[in-house]
Amino acid sequence: MAYQRRIITKEIRLTGSPVGAQSLPVWRAPVPCTVVRLHGYRSGGAAAAVNAKIGANAVLASNLTAGSSSFASAVPTGTAGDMAAGGVLSLDVISGDATTVLIQADIALDADVNDLP
Repeated sequence: MAYQRRIITKEIRLTGSPVGAQSLPVWRAPVPCTVVRLHGYRSGGAAAAVNAKIGANAVLASNLTAGSSSFASAVPTGTAGDMAAGGVLSLDVISGDATTVLIQADIALDADVNDLP
């Protein structure tokens, strides 16, 4: 059976006046996988700190300051991005006063496409 790495992306776009702190579940892992990078973008307002959680554990050791006009990115350290099958990924706005926030997680799946439910 041939296995190959695939990268999928899960994202959220939030708007508000300003976008408030919140944690939103966006995905349940069908197989073991790894969050390999987190991206943040904001417009309007002055700042937005973002992160992601797998269950109750933060993916990034330090919150990511979402960029304005370009994406800011960070990579989890060690095993912080590892997800077991059935794990839940949440994308979080920690703080800030942006009017639009976009958070994107890149996830590596190391499984045959036929193995996915």
